Amino acid sequence: MKVGLIGVKFDPSDAELLEHLAAKCCVGDSKQHLFIDEFIPTLEECQGICYTHPENLPGAKKDGSSVHFFHRTINAYATGQRKRRKIHNQDDTNEEHVRWHKTGKTKPVIENGVHKGWKKIMVLYKSSKKGCKPEKSNWVMHQYHLGDDVDEHDGEYVVLKISYQQPKQNEKKDDSLIPTNLMIRATPRAPKTITPNPPRPYHISQCYIMTLTKIRTRYSSALIIPLIYSFRSPCIYI
Repeated sequence: MKVGLIGVKFDPSDAELLEHLAAKCCVGDSKQHLFIDEFIPTLEECQGICYTHPENLPGAKKDGSSVHFFHRTINAYATGQRKRRKIHNQDDTNEEHVRWHKTGKTKPVIENGVHKGWKKIMVLYKSSKKGCKPEKSNWVMHQYHLGDDVDEHDGEYVVLKISYQQPKQNEKKDDSLIPTNLMIRATPRAPKTITPNPPRPYHISQCYIMTLTKIRTRYSSALIIPLIYSFRSPCIYI
Protein backbone atom coordinates (compact mmCIF):
# COMPACT_ATOMS: atom_id res chain seq x y z
CA MET A 1 0.00 0.00 0.00
CA LYS A 2 1.49 3.34 -1.04
CA VAL A 3 1.14 6.25 1.33
CA GLY A 4 1.94 9.79 0.14
CA LEU A 5 4.42 11.06 -2.40
CA ILE A 6 8.06 11.82 -1.63
CA GLY A 7 8.73 15.52 -1.18
CA VAL A 8 5.04 16.46 -0.93
CA LYS A 9 3.56 17.57 2.39
CA PHE A 10 -0.05 16.64 3.03
CA ASP A 11 -1.56 18.52 5.96
CA PRO A 12 -5.24 19.25 5.25
CA SER A 13 -7.56 21.08 7.64
CA ASP A 14 -10.55 19.41 9.31
CA ALA A 15 -12.92 20.84 6.71
CA GLU A 16 -10.69 19.69 3.84
CA LEU A 17 -10.58 16.15 5.22
CA LEU A 18 -14.37 16.08 5.32
CA GLU A 19 -14.44 17.30 1.71
CA HIS A 20 -12.24 14.37 0.69
CA LEU A 21 -14.54 12.06 2.66
CA ALA A 22 -17.60 13.49 0.90
CA ALA A 23 -15.93 12.80 -2.45
CA LYS A 24 -15.11 9.25 -1.29
CA CYS A 25 -18.78 8.71 -0.43
CA CYS A 26 -19.97 10.42 -3.65
CA VAL A 27 -21.93 13.02 -1.70
CA GLY A 28 -23.35 15.76 -3.93
CA ASP A 29 -21.15 16.90 -6.79
CA SER A 30 -17.89 16.12 -4.99
CA LYS A 31 -15.25 14.34 -7.05
CA GLN A 32 -12.20 12.56 -5.74
CA HIS A 33 -8.79 14.03 -6.37
CA LEU A 34 -6.74 12.12 -8.92
CA PHE A 35 -4.01 11.24 -6.39
CA ILE A 36 -6.12 11.04 -3.24
CA ASP A 37 -5.38 7.32 -2.80
CA GLU A 38 -1.69 8.18 -2.47
CA PHE A 39 -2.38 10.39 0.53
CA ILE A 40 -5.49 8.81 2.08
CA PRO A 41 -5.48 5.09 1.33
CA THR A 42 -8.45 2.92 2.23
CA LEU A 43 -8.09 0.17 4.83
CA GLU A 44 -9.89 -2.81 3.34
CA GLU A 45 -9.29 -5.14 6.28
CA CYS A 46 -12.47 -6.55 7.77
CA GLN A 47 -11.62 -5.04 11.16
CA GLY A 48 -10.90 -1.57 9.80
CA ILE A 49 -8.48 0.51 11.82
CA CYS A 50 -8.46 -2.06 14.62
CA TYR A 51 -6.81 -4.85 12.62
CA THR A 52 -3.35 -3.93 13.95
CA HIS A 53 -1.41 -1.61 16.26
CA PRO A 54 -1.09 1.92 14.82
CA GLU A 55 2.71 1.62 14.72
CA ASN A 56 2.22 -1.13 12.10
CA LEU A 57 0.00 0.97 9.86
CA PRO A 58 1.44 1.92 6.44
CA GLY A 59 3.49 5.12 6.68
CA ALA A 60 3.07 5.53 10.45
CA LYS A 61 6.11 7.09 12.15
CA LYS A 62 7.05 8.38 15.59
CA ASP A 63 8.43 11.69 14.37
CA GLY A 64 5.28 13.75 14.94
CA SER A 65 4.00 13.38 11.37
CA SER A 66 0.45 12.23 10.58
CA VAL A 67 -0.97 9.50 8.36
CA HIS A 68 -4.51 9.47 6.97
CA PHE A 69 -6.87 6.60 6.13
CA PHE A 70 -10.40 5.87 4.98
CA HIS A 71 -12.15 2.94 6.60
CA ARG A 72 -15.62 1.66 7.41
CA THR A 73 -16.77 1.67 11.01
CA ILE A 74 -17.88 -1.63 12.53
CA ASN A 75 -20.16 -2.26 15.49
CA ALA A 76 -18.52 -4.15 18.32
CA TYR A 77 -21.62 -6.24 19.03
CA ALA A 78 -24.66 -7.49 17.14
CA THR A 79 -26.88 -5.28 19.28
CA GLY A 80 -26.24 -1.66 20.13
CA GLN A 81 -24.26 1.04 18.36
CA ARG A 82 -20.95 0.70 20.20
CA LYS A 83 -18.09 0.70 17.69
CA ARG A 84 -15.18 -1.72 17.63
CA ARG A 85 -12.08 -0.01 19.02
CA LYS A 86 -10.16 -2.92 20.47
CA ILE A 87 -6.95 -3.75 18.58
CA HIS A 88 -6.61 -7.26 17.16
CA ASN A 89 -3.83 -8.77 15.10
CA GLN A 90 -4.34 -10.75 11.94
CA ASP A 91 -4.73 -13.98 13.91
CA ASP A 92 -7.65 -12.40 15.81
CA THR A 93 -5.81 -12.51 19.15
CA ASN A 94 -5.41 -9.56 21.48
CA GLU A 95 -2.23 -7.48 21.46
CA GLU A 96 -1.74 -6.93 25.21
CA HIS A 97 -5.24 -5.41 25.59
CA VAL A 98 -4.79 -2.34 23.40
CA ARG A 99 -7.82 -0.16 22.77
CA TRP A 100 -8.75 3.27 21.41
CA HIS A 101 -10.60 5.40 23.98
CA LYS A 102 -12.60 8.47 23.05
CA THR A 103 -11.59 11.62 24.94
CA GLY A 104 -13.61 14.81 25.22
CA LYS A 105 -16.82 15.60 23.37
CA THR A 106 -17.58 15.08 19.71
CA LYS A 107 -17.11 18.48 18.06
CA PRO A 108 -18.87 19.81 14.97
CA VAL A 109 -16.72 20.94 12.05
CA ILE A 110 -18.08 24.19 10.64
CA GLU A 111 -16.65 26.25 7.78
CA ASN A 112 -18.08 29.62 6.76
CA GLY A 113 -21.19 28.88 8.79
CA VAL A 114 -21.79 25.55 7.01
CA HIS A 115 -21.83 22.31 9.02
CA LYS A 116 -19.41 19.87 7.39
CA GLY A 117 -19.47 16.96 9.80
CA TRP A 118 -18.08 15.77 13.14
CA LYS A 119 -14.74 15.16 14.78
CA LYS A 120 -13.83 12.68 17.52
CA ILE A 121 -10.48 12.51 19.32
CA MET A 122 -9.23 9.16 20.59
CA VAL A 123 -6.15 8.09 22.54
CA LEU A 124 -4.62 4.63 22.52
CA TYR A 125 -4.49 2.87 25.90
CA LYS A 126 -2.81 -0.43 26.73
CA SER A 127 -2.57 -2.75 29.72
CA SER A 128 -0.34 -5.76 30.29
CA LYS A 129 -3.07 -7.82 31.95
CA LYS A 130 -6.83 -7.91 31.67
CA GLY A 131 -8.45 -6.00 34.51
CA CYS A 132 -5.40 -3.82 35.19
CA LYS A 133 -5.57 -0.06 34.92
CA PRO A 134 -4.80 0.89 31.30
CA GLU A 135 -1.79 3.04 30.54
CA LYS A 136 -2.07 6.02 28.21
CA SER A 137 0.17 6.00 25.15
CA ASN A 138 1.27 8.81 22.82
CA TRP A 139 -0.79 7.59 19.85
CA VAL A 140 -3.66 9.94 19.00
CA MET A 141 -6.37 9.52 16.39
CA HIS A 142 -8.79 12.13 14.97
CA GLN A 143 -11.86 10.58 13.38
CA TYR A 144 -14.18 12.52 11.06
CA HIS A 145 -17.59 11.54 9.75
CA LEU A 146 -20.32 13.21 7.70
CA GLY A 147 -23.98 13.84 8.47
CA ASP A 148 -26.01 15.55 11.16
CA ASP A 149 -25.81 12.74 13.73
CA VAL A 150 -23.17 13.02 16.43
CA ASP A 151 -22.28 9.31 16.13
CA GLU A 152 -21.31 7.50 12.95
CA HIS A 153 -23.35 4.55 11.68
CA ASP A 154 -22.30 0.95 11.20
CA GLY A 155 -20.52 0.43 7.86
CA GLU A 156 -20.17 4.17 7.25
CA TYR A 157 -16.94 5.53 5.79
CA VAL A 158 -14.88 7.78 8.06
CA VAL A 159 -11.53 9.47 7.56
CA LEU A 160 -8.76 9.20 10.15
CA LYS A 161 -5.72 11.25 11.08
CA ILE A 162 -3.24 9.29 13.22
CA SER A 163 -0.07 10.65 14.79
CA TYR A 164 2.41 9.88 17.54
CA GLN A 165 2.81 12.84 19.84
CA GLN A 166 6.36 13.48 20.99
CA PRO A 167 6.77 13.21 24.78
CA LYS A 168 7.38 16.50 26.53
CA GLN A 169 10.99 17.08 27.49
CA ASN A 170 12.07 18.09 30.97
CA GLU A 171 12.19 21.86 31.14
CA LYS A 172 14.92 21.88 33.76
CA LYS A 173 18.09 23.53 32.50
CA ASP A 174 21.43 21.81 32.77
CA ASP A 175 24.39 24.04 33.63
CA SER A 176 26.59 21.92 31.39
CA LEU A 177 24.59 23.15 28.37
CA ILE A 178 25.18 26.83 29.20
CA PRO A 179 28.21 28.40 27.46
CA THR A 180 30.94 29.27 29.89
CA ASN A 181 31.08 32.85 28.66
CA LEU A 182 27.43 33.31 29.66
CA MET A 183 27.78 31.88 33.16
CA ILE A 184 27.88 34.36 36.01
CA ARG A 185 31.08 34.14 37.99
CA ALA A 186 31.04 35.14 41.63
CA THR A 187 33.87 37.53 42.59
CA PRO A 188 35.79 36.63 45.76
CA ARG A 189 34.93 38.71 48.78
CA ALA A 190 37.43 40.07 51.28
CA PRO A 191 36.95 38.78 54.82
CA LYS A 192 34.86 41.08 56.91
CA THR A 193 36.86 42.75 59.65
CA ILE A 194 35.25 43.54 62.96
CA THR A 195 36.34 46.86 64.43
CA PRO A 196 36.40 46.74 68.23
CA ASN A 197 34.41 49.36 70.02
CA PRO A 198 36.53 52.14 71.60
CA PRO A 199 36.81 52.04 75.38
CA ARG A 200 34.27 54.02 77.24
CA PRO A 201 35.58 57.30 78.65
CA TYR A 202 36.42 57.38 82.33
CA HIS A 203 33.90 59.42 84.29
CA ILE A 204 34.14 60.38 87.93
CA SER A 205 30.90 60.41 89.80
CA GLN A 206 29.76 63.41 91.80
CA CYS A 207 30.06 61.52 95.07
CA TYR A 208 33.67 60.67 94.28
CA ILE A 209 34.53 64.37 93.67
CA MET A 210 32.97 65.35 96.96
CA THR A 211 35.00 62.65 98.72
CA LEU A 212 38.25 63.93 97.18
CA THR A 213 37.41 67.47 98.25
CA LYS A 214 36.95 66.39 101.85
CA ILE A 215 40.24 64.50 101.80
CA ARG A 216 42.10 67.49 100.37
CA THR A 217 40.96 69.70 103.19
CA ARG A 218 41.96 67.22 105.88
CA TYR A 219 45.19 65.67 104.53
CA SER A 220 48.26 66.84 102.76
CA SER A 221 48.71 66.53 99.01
CA ALA A 222 51.25 63.74 99.50
CA LEU A 223 48.48 61.44 100.64
CA ILE A 224 45.91 62.41 98.01
CA ILE A 225 47.30 60.41 95.04
CA PRO A 226 47.40 57.02 96.85
CA LEU A 227 43.89 57.64 98.09
CA ILE A 228 42.66 58.40 94.58
CA TYR A 229 43.79 55.00 93.32
CA SER A 230 42.36 53.29 96.34
CA PHE A 231 38.92 54.77 95.58
CA ARG A 232 38.94 53.73 91.85
CA SER A 233 36.52 50.90 91.50
CA PRO A 234 33.94 49.80 88.84
CA CYS A 235 31.13 51.39 90.80
CA ILE A 236 32.29 54.89 89.87
CA TYR A 237 31.69 54.43 86.15
CA ILE A 238 28.55 55.95 84.71
